[in-house]
Amino acid sequence: NTKMKLLVAGIILAMAPVIAGDNTLSEDELWDNLVHGPDTDPVIEAELGGQHFDSSTKPFEQDDLSYWTDMAQIGIRTYVPFFEDNMNPDGQSSDHPGEQTTSYIAWDAIKTKLEELPVKQESGEAIRGNELGLLRLNTAFYPECEGEAYCGIALGGTQADHKTVRPVLDHVFGSEGVTDGTIGLTGNKWSRDEMRASALAFLASKNTLDVKNDAGVWTTIVLHKMALNIDLTFSEAQAFIDFQAKAVILTPLPSFVPEWFGGALKLEETLKQKAQYLKKYEQHIRANIAAGMYTTAAGVDLLSADDADGIKKTAWGFLDALIFAGGLSVPGVISSGLAAYYTGLTGSDFDINDPNQMPLLVFESIRHSPPVLGVPYMVDGHRHAPLAGMGGYDKTKYGEDANEFRIRKTLTEYKALSIDWADFAKPVDGAPWSSRICPAKSLSYNMILSFWEALDATNWYVDPDTSITRENGPLWWSAFTIHRSCEGFGVHVGAREASRAHANKNPNVGQYCSWTSWCDDAFSCSRKWWQWNGYCEIDKYYRFFGESCSKQDQCDNVLTDEAGVDLACRFGKCAFLDGQVCEEDETVEFADYTDLPESNEGQTAGAWTVVTATGGLSAAAIFFLRKPKTHMRHAKMPKENGNGNDAL
Repeated sequence: NTKMKLLVAGIILAMAPVIAGDNTLSEDELWDNLVHGPDTDPVIEAELGGQHFDSSTKPFEQDDLSYWTDMAQIGIRTYVPFFEDNMNPDGQSSDHPGEQTTSYIAWDAIKTKLEELPVKQESGEAIRGNELGLLRLNTAFYPECEGEAYCGIALGGTQADHKTVRPVLDHVFGSEGVTDGTIGLTGNKWSRDEMRASALAFLASKNTLDVKNDAGVWTTIVLHKMALNIDLTFSEAQAFIDFQAKAVILTPLPSFVPEWFGGALKLEETLKQKAQYLKKYEQHIRANIAAGMYTTAAGVDLLSADDADGIKKTAWGFLDALIFAGGLSVPGVISSGLAAYYTGLTGSDFDINDPNQMPLLVFESIRHSPPVLGVPYMVDGHRHAPLAGMGGYDKTKYGEDANEFRIRKTLTEYKALSIDWADFAKPVDGAPWSSRICPAKSLSYNMILSFWEALDATNWYVDPDTSITRENGPLWWSAFTIHRSCEGFGVHVGAREASRAHANKNPNVGQYCSWTSWCDDAFSCSRKWWQWNGYCEIDKYYRFFGESCSKQDQCDNVLTDEAGVDLACRFGKCAFLDGQVCEEDETVEFADYTDLPESNEGQTAGAWTVVTATGGLSAAAIFFLRKPKTHMRHAKMPKENGNGNDAL
């Protein structure tokens, strides 16, 4: 046990500079910047001034070594292979991870256990704890819970606290009086049209999108407004996303790590930020109570201004929901769906803008890349973990190829099998607060659709320098960037998009690979040397339109051949051969190399696109002056000057 702790401690110390970031300010300077910044409320400033936290005295409750060894194997092998190899004889469950644990893997078993949870928790037979999916969290992130009956993530709070907070969550995020998980297009505090308008406004000024991060920023803006009537700027929402990242890193670590190395992990700074958010939330909750924001249509006040503890617990619940629940899952599914689309896994016949097809991508993305893995609870000291995220891999429900991404069901069928929102944890009759279905099921579904509708993915293309690769859960896909196509100038996305044809004929991207199961030609396995499993991805030797190259066969390869696109390595970049330019593009002739324009990095990169439409020249000039390098094209040169186009 001691050796294991020292090993993990060494790893954490090595990671600390990466986790904490490059920040040379002292702790007092950082706290001063946080509390006394231009956007800080003076009331909160007065309450928090001089406050410090001593993390060394906080309770830590993680001591099951077998849990850590199991989680290490899951990290190396991924969820599905681990549980397939550790399945109990019943074919429904597994006695992992850790001791005194039963994880339910099969869809039917998951459904049964989810149905039991509200009944058993309402009766007092079952309790939840400081866990998120399979992760057992430390309590270092929760200094404010000292003296409370429960300490940890709000998702695992006591039944009494749940009875206070859950009706508020249902009222704000759900539809009035609806606790059965029904999907609707309108909620008590939101509508699909409003969210689409919000996404359109958010995306209007963007020509580049860091998909996972920016979707998270938008989600943060929407949820803060909806839950607390807080209007966040982009920079304020980005600050919350940065804070969220710290919390997500800190909470699942072995308990001794923040206890011993809290300084290296900037724990105190993070806790101070959290204290400020909680105070801000409580302040807004009180104002919202006065404004009737938490009053039902029937006139029932869900919170009282005199209930200080209820307000505190509601602020706690909202913050944890924005950090660990919808604040993570919504951008995760937005990103996963777009990753599947841009890598061609959706198929050549899929139309992401078809309102009848787009919902299918939501459900398949959630099935294949579940944002929430499980809903664990304890009965008589034994942990029961219905792993909702594993239900989508049940081959009896989704077919023998359930491990692979494929839009395979009708919308009615997907909805009937939906289990990732804990869909079957319906409330006990007469006790609507006992529901354990995600209160924001309809909201999250509509947020994802609204973002995709506003985006129109067909008008964006993948950053040529970005590889979209399948990863282990819970991340599932690598981060990637997309760019808006130049409206009116006919920018061609090139072989990266056209290579979907290859992926459709041979759906290799995203499939499992291992030491004994290889990927097809032109693909490689993402498996690290210490891992058994990985995912197939396009070999990094091959290049696509706009990417750096040094050899002709990097651009002209089996992928481009099957895609029907002819590329050549020109100026160190993959570019189209003659006749492969886009509509409204013209190839500009230059006398020799000296006439070629310079890129913004000082390297000759090609010629400006010429737009001949009357009245469009000024707009084109403004556009290219603002962002020149992205929209350059290859040039022709007379053959007598340096072998002409062949030399290029």
